Amino acid sequence: MSRKKIVLALGILSMNLLLMTGSVIGSAIAAIAKSFPHETIAKVQMVSSISQLGQLVATIFFTWLTYILTRKNIGLIAVLLVGVSGIIPLIHPNSLNLILACMAVLGCGTGLISNVSPVLLQEHFVDEDRASVMGWSVGFNNIGMMVFTALGGILGGSNWRNLFWVYGLAFIVLLIVWILVPQDSGIKVNVDDQREKQSFGTIIKNINGYTYVIILLTFLTSLALMIFMSNQSLVLQSQHRGTAYVAIITSIGNIGGILTGFGLKYIRKLTKTDTLAYGFIAFALSYIFVMYFHNPAFHILGNMFSGMGVVMVNATIQFQLSVLANEKQFPVVISLNTLASSLAGMAAPILLAILHVSAGNASFIMATVMSLILAGLLLLTRFGKIIDKNKQPQETVVE
Repeated sequence: MSRKKIVLALGILSMNLLLMTGSVIGSAIAAIAKSFPHETIAKVQMVSSISQLGQLVATIFFTWLTYILTRKNIGLIAVLLVGVSGIIPLIHPNSLNLILACMAVLGCGTGLISNVSPVLLQEHFVDEDRASVMGWSVGFNNIGMMVFTALGGILGGSNWRNLFWVYGLAFIVLLIVWILVPQDSGIKVNVDDQREKQSFGTIIKNINGYTYVIILLTFLTSLALMIFMSNQSLVLQSQHRGTAYVAIITSIGNIGGILTGFGLKYIRKLTKTDTLAYGFIAFALSYIFVMYFHNPAFHILGNMFSGMGVVMVNATIQFQLSVLANEKQFPVVISLNTLASSLAGMAAPILLAILHVSAGNASFIMATVMSLILAGLLLLTRFGKIIDKNKQPQETVVE
């Protein structure tokens, strides 16, 4: 990969540093619940999950935005939304409703990033370069999660409200994107034209059926991740651990995800077509180590397994979608994928309530069983080999 391509990748992927910022507030769920004793625990947990509603809204409007804004400008607006909505709760930190509203707007920002970042990567990279940068993208997610969670834990150690200062880092990311990502020309098409509508319908009709199976896996992956993020604080509280402790072990544990992201191409040589299955096994181990072992080393190891699972599953899913879809289909496909992820995050507390699964250990047990079942199904069906047989011809990237 040329130096120019590496710099471009760094510019695009700097936005990914903001994608896991929900983990910052998630580490303080127990402390927030104490500050709002008259609110239900389900409503307090929505602080870390309501951003998925914002992602849902952003995903619905993403395709429309590409017709009126350049992709770089969409990215800049997305980063700005994250920064502003993250800082606002510092002004009125005693209103849970305001915090929920800000987290929803923050989700709009991360939702736009989730869509525009992989589209830019698919357009500028091919073959193994594409697989590598998509692995890097999840690695950047984990770097962002580690930095934001560590700083949030330090800032919010004495008072959870101070952790919102960490969102000021979004303005540094804004500058990086402005400098390193070149301006594109945008799409000059009349979206009201009937031919375009027919073309969109044709794109949907011609999407490979296995794409929808992968999107379902995205839904289940996001469900598993949200269960981990919104319940770890409660699980560790039962072990007499506080907000700062949860933030620190979450931050250190993200080293596992970072190393996995940047070494994914070597891991894929070992796991071959079964990378997805091993990712879900890593998820299962993350719940087990946090729930059943009561010392920091195993808690960190559990968070490392969580990061590994996120990278192995999400990076593989993005890459598989990029090879199943052609250049015209991919923006639509990635929007559907982000939509599924957003719905899962938003629905996680609701689904657990419907199933009468209580917060904390019970949620972790359910997620462990779900992850092991998915891993078994992926291994038995040899799903990765099926995807390899259905690859689309690769497009030529224009320099």
